[in-house]
Order: sequence, then structure tokens, then C-alpha cells
Amino acid sequence: MSGYIAQFASELRRRNVFRVVTVYTITAWVVLQVAEVTFEPLGFPPWMMRWLILIVIIGFPVAALLAWVVNLSSKGLALDLPLWDGDADSARPRSKADLFYTGLLVLLIGGVTYSAIVWLPDPDADSVSQEAADPTTMALTAPQPENPTNMAPPNSIAVLAFKNFDGQEDSDYFALGLGEEILNLLAGVRELSVAARTSSFRFRDDDRDVRELAQLLAVRYVLEGSVRQNQDRIRVTGQLIDGSNGYHMWSDVYDRPLTDIFAVQQEIAAAVVNELQIALSVDSEQKLQQTPTENIDAYIYYLQGQNRLNSSYDADVMNTAIGLFAQAIEIDPTFSRAFSGMCEAYLRLYEIGNNISSFEQAQAACEEAGRLDAGLNTETFVALGKLYRFRGGDWYARAEEMLNQAIAISPDNVDAFIELGELRAEQRRVDEAEALFHRAVDLKRNYWKAHEALASFYYTNEQYQKSVDSFEVATSLAPDVASGFAGKGAAYTMLGQMDQASLAYDRSLDLKPSRQAYTNIGLSYYYAGNFEDAGRMQQKALEYAPDDHRVWGRLAESYRFVPGRELQSQNAYERAAELAEENLGINESDWRTRGLLATYLAQVNRIEAALNEAHRAVEESRQNSEALYYLALVLLKAGDEAGALDALELAVANDPQYRQFIASDPDLAVLAGDERFDLLIGPG
Repeated sequence: MSGYIAQFASELRRRNVFRVVTVYTITAWVVLQVAEVTFEPLGFPPWMMRWLILIVIIGFPVAALLAWVVNLSSKGLALDLPLWDGDADSARPRSKADLFYTGLLVLLIGGVTYSAIVWLPDPDADSVSQEAADPTTMALTAPQPENPTNMAPPNSIAVLAFKNFDGQEDSDYFALGLGEEILNLLAGVRELSVAARTSSFRFRDDDRDVRELAQLLAVRYVLEGSVRQNQDRIRVTGQLIDGSNGYHMWSDVYDRPLTDIFAVQQEIAAAVVNELQIALSVDSEQKLQQTPTENIDAYIYYLQGQNRLNSSYDADVMNTAIGLFAQAIEIDPTFSRAFSGMCEAYLRLYEIGNNISSFEQAQAACEEAGRLDAGLNTETFVALGKLYRFRGGDWYARAEEMLNQAIAISPDNVDAFIELGELRAEQRRVDEAEALFHRAVDLKRNYWKAHEALASFYYTNEQYQKSVDSFEVATSLAPDVASGFAGKGAAYTMLGQMDQASLAYDRSLDLKPSRQAYTNIGLSYYYAGNFEDAGRMQQKALEYAPDDHRVWGRLAESYRFVPGRELQSQNAYERAAELAEENLGINESDWRTRGLLATYLAQVNRIEAALNEAHRAVEESRQNSEALYYLALVLLKAGDEAGALDALELAVANDPQYRQFIASDPDLAVLAGDERFDLLIGPG
């Protein structure tokens, strides 16, 4: 046997198999190294690297076989089949070159095999990444149960919210911001699997053992820390813990000037990578060096503005946030994330008051954020997605593109899923919208914005009890946010539970007087026949939203039934129509505004235009009960009682809750005594 082995080895040397395979292995190694560095920056998809590795592996035995059977000489290519005599003594003596090539070959084969194991993507991970690229698929997938045993993947880590140790609650934003920036730095390292912020930060005030947290978050390691700020100095502690046994792997204290905050963030992230002995790609190295801005003062203002933005939906809070973002931008005019925050705040002001100027300022801020952003900032993509959604119609495709990019960067971004849900709702893709809102809630159970978005979705889709239930959760999570109570009052109103509605509205006003609360209270007075008080509430609403066509319209209808207010009513209707037309200039697919515009035009005797707008609103809303209600009011004003009754019957058939408004609407009182009308408002 030893003789055959010796002769086989001799044949390998004679046929230069060792040299061919060595050259092939070196070449393959170089190709894989170049591909590793260049494929991702050039935008090649991950599967190309996998196929290249497979091709290299398959090519190895092919190269060896060809070297064995083909002889390349000065006479050309020729088949060289083995003719062994089994005599080991006939084997060619080994040379030092043979030994060198043999040793080098063993080392290279080992290196290529190791690289293949590291680089070759896990099929399960690949399926997850593909799912992350499709937000709708992710949203429609049921949330996975928390990991019962810590079978966490290697190089997986969770960054917990850093604790604030300076004793000042109003500086919590700084500790949260520091932890979030470190998380963002680590998330940019593709060799790491980092738990999403929305998952890890929910344990901010949780005293559970770190091993249990690691198990719940399905990670191997946990990074936690604290911050103490004292004037112009900071003291930051960080510690990396092995979640499988609770042992500390690394800890350090950074006592630095405040201006070194970005360096501290990068040093902590680099320390984690070094401790885990991760070999980084060039791209990952670059991402670890990124900073949101070069100016610490701009960064502080940005963090404060972001803290306000996430704390409330109130107009005065949004104005405060805008002021803080503006200060950050004044210090650093290239700070894209500050522009994104400003865009979000202005869009919220537009939602509150329908002021065209707010939308224009939001658009300018969003466009500047997009121009400055390097393509890695999810805040910019979410803000642009919301801006394009507000434009409606053909802009929906661009909105979806922006939100998909945000989710591709951060697959657990709650705000992106909320906004994508809003987009689907406006596209009347109701089932998808509901799934996306639930996805947002599942990602962060204690995020009041996710619950309020779900509650508003249920309200607009006439599921009022579910709306109340979701508003109850939102107000319990954010008991100091007035908008949740105002929304809950509106949902109770639609259920006909006026006492509960009144309590919710009163609580909203106690927390923060707003356009929404005053308008809804005024509507309650209107349907109760108390027109003076209804007008008074709408006047108060105008103080908070002087350019909102909805308030002007409600004021006009209240004054119409108050003796001596007829001229004021007509002027208010004219102003409402003017503002509504301006809003439609931003989003011509806004059927609610179009339906209300129809009622304004009817009251100023522009009947033909009113009918056109009302019918278009019904069509665009797919016969929504609210649009049908507006159509009925316009038809009645045009003298078509039969058509008005047709519209009202269809509205009630779609949503029986509208029966209560039909029965108490003073405009419809002229139909009392009509058999169809009496049957319509009778017991359902």
C-alpha cells in the first residue's frame, strides 16, 4: 500500500498537480479578497458573493483533474494517462520545491475553507434579509415568540438604553441619545447582528437579570452603560456582558470634555468589536467612523428637538421642536437629521391646522435633508415618505419607495411601519394597513404613537369600539398627551356614548386646549341644537388653527342657525371653500376635503360645482359613509330629496352609526315625516 501511495504522490508531482492547484488557490484567494472589498460598495446583491464562492469551490477539483489528465508542453496539449507499475522505488525523488508547494497548498486550502464558512451566507439569515427587504411581507408575518432558550447567533448584541445619572429628568434625552448613537454605529457593522432599538430600549427601567434580557432579545452579548453630565464634562461608563453566563467581558469609564462625546461613542463601539474579535470589512470600518455632526452644540439641540418631537402631537410642542432643530441647523447647516426632524414637526403642524405655509416649510426641510443625507439616515426616508403621502395620488409610489428604504436600513423601525400603514390606509388597502399598524405595535408595545395610529385607523374605518380600545391603551401609556383623549372622545361620540365622550374631551382640554378638542365639542353642541355654544367652541378652535377650513366650515354651519349671524355664516363658508381648495392643491386625492368643499359650495349657491365635488368624493372614497353624508346634504340643498335619501340610506347601510347624526342634523329636519326618512332613523 505504501508503494502505491508513494507512486501516486510521484505522479502528482510529475504532472505538476501541486503547482496548478497552488496557483489556482492563490488566484481564488485574491479574487475573493477583492470581491469582499468591492462588491458591497459597488451595489452588487449579497447572492453574487455566495455564487462566486460556490464557483471557486467547484473549480478546485476541476483544476486538479485537468492538471492530472492534461499535459501542457512545447508540443501542445496532450492526454497523459497514468501507467503505474506499483514500484515505489520508481517514484521521482521529492524536491524542496515539492515540499514548499505542498505545505503552501495545505495552508491555502485551509484558508479558503475558513473563508467560505465565514462568507457563505446562512440560508435562514438570507431568507430573513429578503423578508426585511419587503416591509409588507414582514408586517403580514406573525411576530415570533420571545426566545425561550438563549440559542443566540454568534456576534449578536443588544444595546440597552443608557441610564442618566446626573439626577435631572430633563436631561434624559442626552443619555438616550448617546445609547442610540452607539447602537446605530454597531448596527452599521454588517458583521454584527444588533437587536433593534425598539426591542432593547423597552427594558430601560427593567431590573431583570442581564441573562434573562439576553434570552428575551435572542442575543449573545449585552452592552449597557450610564451617563453623568456636569456642565461641560461627561462621565460615561460602558460594560459588555456575556448573556449566556452574566460575566463581564469588558468595561471602561470615559471622563471627558463634552466635546469628546462623538469620540466616546466611537471608542465604545470599537471596544465592543475588538472584544468580540470581529474582522471588519473596509465598509464597516468606515461606518464606525461616521458621526451625525461635527458640532457638539448642534447635536445637543438636535437631541432636545427629537425628544420634543416624540413626546406629544401638540402644536406648541411642535413649534418648540422646530426652534431647537433650527438652532442645530444654524450651528451646522449640513446636519441632515436636524432638517428631517424639522420636516416631521412642520408636517404635524399641517395635520393640526391645515396651514399651507406649514406644508411648504416641511417640504423645504425634507428636500434639504434628502440633499444632505448620505443614504443611511432612516429619519430622512421616513420624513420624505410622509411628505409624499401628504401629496397623494401619483406621489404614493415615491412615498412607498422612501419607506421601503427606511425599513431596509432598519427593519424594526416603528415609525416607518406606522407611516407605511398610513400610506396603505389612504390607498384603501385596508387589510395591509391594519397588519402594518399591528406590526408597529408588536415591535414596541409601550410606544403610544403606535397605539394611537392604530386607534385612528380603526376610527376612519368605522370600527369605533376597536378605536376606543386602542385609544385607551394610548392614553394609559401617554396620560399627558391631549390628542389621545380628543381622539377617544370622537370615537365615543360615534358610538353614541356622549357621557364618556364628554369626559374624554374635558380631559383633553385640561391637558392642552387644541383645535381638535374644541371642534369636536362644538359639533356635539351643534347636533344637540345648541348653536350659540357650538359657534363659541369653533371660535376657540380658530385661535389654534386660523387657516383650517374644517373650523371655518363648522363655524359657518353653527352661525347659520343663529339669528343675526347669516352674513357671518356666508363669509365663513367663503373662507372655508377658499382654504379647502388650497389644500386640494397639495393633495387632490383627499376625498374628505373634497366632500367638505362640496358642502361649502352648496351653501354659497354654487350648486353645480358642489354636486361635481360631492360625486367625485363619493367615487374616490369608494362610497364611504362620510362622503355619502356630504353628498346627501348637497343634493338636499339642490332640491333633490329622493337622491338625498338614496345617499343617506347607503351611508347607514355601510355604517349604522351615522343614523344618530342623520336624526339630529338640523339640515335634514325638512325630511321629517317622509316615510323613507322615518324608517331610516328608526330602530335599526
